[in-house]
Amino acid sequence: MDKNTLISTDIKLLLTHYKFDFSQVTITPLGNGHINSTYKLSTPEFEFVLQKINHKIFTNPMILCDNTQLINQHLLKQKNTVGYPLMVPQQILSKDGESSIKIGENYWRLMEFVEGSYTLEEVTSPEQAAQVAQAFASFSYALSDFPAEKLAVIIADFHDINFRMRQLREAVANDDENRLSNCQEVVNFCLAQQGFTEQVVEIISKLPVHVTHNDTKINNLLFSKTDNMPCAVIDLDTCMPGLLMHDFGDMVRTCCSNLAEDALNTEKMELNIDVFQALITNYQQAFGDNLSLLERQSLLVGAKLLPFIIGTRFLTDHLNGDKYFQVSRANHNLDRANNQLQLYKLISAAEPDLVQLFQ
Repeated sequence: MDKNTLISTDIKLLLTHYKFDFSQVTITPLGNGHINSTYKLSTPEFEFVLQKINHKIFTNPMILCDNTQLINQHLLKQKNTVGYPLMVPQQILSKDGESSIKIGENYWRLMEFVEGSYTLEEVTSPEQAAQVAQAFASFSYALSDFPAEKLAVIIADFHDINFRMRQLREAVANDDENRLSNCQEVVNFCLAQQGFTEQVVEIISKLPVHVTHNDTKINNLLFSKTDNMPCAVIDLDTCMPGLLMHDFGDMVRTCCSNLAEDALNTEKMELNIDVFQALITNYQQAFGDNLSLLERQSLLVGAKLLPFIIGTRFLTDHLNGDKYFQVSRANHNLDRANNQLQLYKLISAAEPDLVQLFQ
């Protein structure tokens, strides 16, 4: 694709809202995100990240950008006072001080580009897992004195297990696509986990609310080309009030399986215990004495919860006709559901050995 073909009329109008000279600008696609459209914007003097926010998923993009602005301001203050160890890529404010601009039906934002950085798609060693845990824990710890209630809830009931189970039951009852017959066994398994869901509800009622990232995959970290260490946490779109066990559970979900999220051969799935241990050891160490015993214990619950909850979401979407998650083959969401639920089973089976790590 010719890089100049990306400079649409909307983008030309958008760039007039900023104080920089964009008379010589080129735009190229950046990253492989599935929700927002992200580009690298280059001029002879500056480089930026340009992003079109998916307003069908994020129905109030301006509030999303306001959340990011509040978080960045706090992290920058922490960096300048107590030494937050990572960089804080900033949103570039418009001439009118706005963090996002609406052009036509679309919302856009401009952000700092971190020179000399790169991203990774998967964890390949316990050492990388340790880096992931340290970076995301440092992010949450630096925000531990930020009042989470100041942030808007971006996606309501995002990790609410009761809400997700109600969605599954409704999809089963409706069976709009006549798909229940090909996944009844999987449905039965999910509905049989009531004891676990009750455990989740019980512990959640006792946990403090934090600012959480809610998408703690390794590809939401920037790594420095200089020392190959994490240098920034990115993609703050789902940051909102939440629980640390959700962030830890998402790290486990995305780091500890030997298979891709939609792999078919789930019987060959293995739980990487060395990676798991690196995650929990370094996550807890980064918080020091600032995690209560109950919060530490909740992390194992989160490690089971996130594969289970995303598994039920994939299953629900399969029953509903693949309306939320993009699919590229028949039964794609059902395959994903089986994959995530297998990881849940493996973590549950290993729990007697894992529990000693949560002290």
